[in-house]
Amino acid sequence: MRIISLLLLVFSLTSSLQTQTVGTIFNDPTSLQGYTFFSPFSGTKAWLVDNCGRLANVWERGTQPGLAAYFTETGHMLRTYKTNTVGPFTSASNAGGLELVDWDNNTVWHYELNTPTQLSHHDAVGMPNGNFLLLTWELVYTDELIELGRDPDEIFGGGYMWSERIIEVEPAGSDNVNILWEWRIKDHYIQDFDSTKLNFGVVAEHPELFNINLPELNSSNSNATRDWNHFNSIDYHPELDQILISVRNSDEIWILDHSTTTEEAATHTGGLYGKGGDILYRWGNASAYNRAPTSDQKLFGQHGVHWIKEGLNDAGKIMIFNNGNGRPGPDYSTVEILLPPQDGNGGYPQPETSPFGPGEPEWTYGHEPEEDFYSAYLSNAQRLPNGNTLINSGSTGTIFEIDENKNIVWEYVIPLFGDFPATQGQSVGQNSTFRAYRFAPDFIGFDGIDITIGETIESGTDPESCLTTVGTTDFITESLQIKTAYFPSERLLEVDAPEVHNANIVLTDVVGRTCFVDRKNEERQVFQLPELVAGVYVLQLVQAGKIVGREQLFLY
Repeated sequence: MRIISLLLLVFSLTSSLQTQTVGTIFNDPTSLQGYTFFSPFSGTKAWLVDNCGRLANVWERGTQPGLAAYFTETGHMLRTYKTNTVGPFTSASNAGGLELVDWDNNTVWHYELNTPTQLSHHDAVGMPNGNFLLLTWELVYTDELIELGRDPDEIFGGGYMWSERIIEVEPAGSDNVNILWEWRIKDHYIQDFDSTKLNFGVVAEHPELFNINLPELNSSNSNATRDWNHFNSIDYHPELDQILISVRNSDEIWILDHSTTTEEAATHTGGLYGKGGDILYRWGNASAYNRAPTSDQKLFGQHGVHWIKEGLNDAGKIMIFNNGNGRPGPDYSTVEILLPPQDGNGGYPQPETSPFGPGEPEWTYGHEPEEDFYSAYLSNAQRLPNGNTLINSGSTGTIFEIDENKNIVWEYVIPLFGDFPATQGQSVGQNSTFRAYRFAPDFIGFDGIDITIGETIESGTDPESCLTTVGTTDFITESLQIKTAYFPSERLLEVDAPEVHNANIVLTDVVGRTCFVDRKNEERQVFQLPELVAGVYVLQLVQAGKIVGREQLFLY
C-alpha cells in the first residue's frame, strides 16, 4: 500500500510540472532530428523550425495560404494562396493563386486562376517535368446539370454547382502558364433518375463513374449543396502516371489516369489503362456507388491523401489522415495505410459486384483510447526516413511523431495566434495548419542553403533546455556506468561517470520535459539543482549529439 501511495504521489507531483504549453513539448533523441515546415491557416507566413522549435526560416507572404504549402526538393516553397475572390465561391478552401518562393522569400513564379466562373482551391502538386497539377472549380449551370441527369429539385445555391476540374500547368514567364492537360468530373457521371437524359444507367454497374444524384452524406461537409465533390488533396505517381485525389464530400479517395490526352480524359477509353478519364480505383465509401450499405463506410472527411515516397517504409502504399467526423459513435481521427490490389500493369481490377478492396487498411494509428488526436478538419501524416511517422493534427495546431512501436517521440504545439507569436504558458488559438512536414538535415532541398538557427518562435522558452541532435541519429541506448548521489537538503546532485568527459548533463521529468541542463567537465562533479517537485527524473549524458549515458533518479 505504501508503494502504491508513493507512485500516486510521484505522478501527482510530476503532473504539476506541465507548464510547457506551446512549442516543443517533448523531443526524444529517437525522433528524426531535422526541420519541420508548416503554414498556419489563419496566418500569412510559413515557418521552418528545428526539433527544439528554434527558427530556421520564415517566409512572410502577406496572403493566407489557400490551403497547401510545401518545401520542395528544389529548395523552393510551393504554396497555394488566397486572392480576392471575384466569383460566387464562398469556401474557406478558396485559393486563386499558386506560387514558387525561394529561401529568401523572393517570388520565383506565380499564377492566378480567379474569374467569375473559375477558381483554384486547396492543393497543387509538382511533377518531375517541372509542371504542376492544380485543383480548380468551375461553374456548371442548371440547364447543363439537368441535361447531365441531375434531379432539378436538388439544384440549389443560385442554379449552379462548383464542378471539379484538374489542370496540368506549365510555367510560362514569371506569372503565366500553358495549360497542357485537363480533366473534368462532369465527363464522368452516372445517374438512374431520368432515362431521357445523359449518363442514364445502373449506378452499381459503373463504379468507374460518379453518381450525379448522390445524396449529401455528411452534414458537416462544406457547401455540400454546391460543392458536391470537394477535392481537398492531390498527389501524382510518376512511374504509374496516375493522380490520387481525396474526395471529401463522398468520403472517398480516387485514382485517375494522367496518361490520357485531354480529349481521351473526357471519354471512357484511352490512356495506359484503357479507361480514359474514368475512375480507375476508389475506396472509403462503397455506398457512393451502391455496392455496400453506409454502415460499411471506412473514411470520414479525410485529408492529406498521398502515396508514400520511394525509399521510405511502405513506399508506394497510400497514407490517409482519416479525420473521423461523422463516424458511428464518438468522433476520432486515425492515420491509415492502404495497399490497393493491382494487376501487373499497375491498374486496378474492377470487381464485378463487390466494392473495391481491400476490406480494411493494413496499418492504423488512432483507434486505441490512448491514441487520441482528433482533428475535425485539415491535417495530414508523413512517413519519415527513420521509419517513424509525423502526424499533423491540423485543427488543433499540434504536430507529433510516433516511432514504429507507436510511441510518441516528439510533440510540438504551433505557438502562434495567426501571425503573432505566443508566450510560453499561454493557451493558443488560430494556429490550425493544413499540412506539416519534417525534413532531415541532408534533404536535397537544403543543398546550397546556409541554415542559421535562431530563437524559438514563442517567447519565454529557453532553447538550450531542449536536447537536440540535429545532423545525427546515431545514439547509444545502453547507458555507460553512472553513479549518482543526491543531497536533498542542499539540492545537490553528484554525478560520477569515469568513462564520460566533457559532456552535457540533461535532467528531464518522466514525460520528457527538460528541467536542468549543465556541462560535465570532470569524472566526478556536483551540480546545484533548481527547486524541483518530488518525483521520478531521468539523467542523460550527451556528448557530440549522442546520448552516452542514462540513469533514472528519484528526487525528493
